[in-house]
Amino acid sequence: MDAEQQVSVLLLDAAVLMVVGMGVVFSFLMLLVWAVQAMSWLLRHSTEAAAPAVAAPQQAGISPAVVAAISSAIEHHQKQHKELK
Repeated sequence: MDAEQQVSVLLLDAAVLMVVGMGVVFSFLMLLVWAVQAMSWLLRHSTEAAAPAVAAPQQAGISPAVVAAISSAIEHHQKQHKELK
């Protein structure tokens, strides 16, 4: 075989290898997409059946004890940061 034929054979082998490699990667990615969609579908349908709708409890407001505790914590925090400056 002369050099020109060897180059042609090598280029053909490289093209076949490239097409096979790209086909394998494409197939794997498509399989991955289908698997993620299937898991998403299963999760959506399993949670809908398992968890009935529950109404959120109504809260009348924040208790005065909680407001006092939060106010105290804010004042304490501000005093600490004034001392550091």
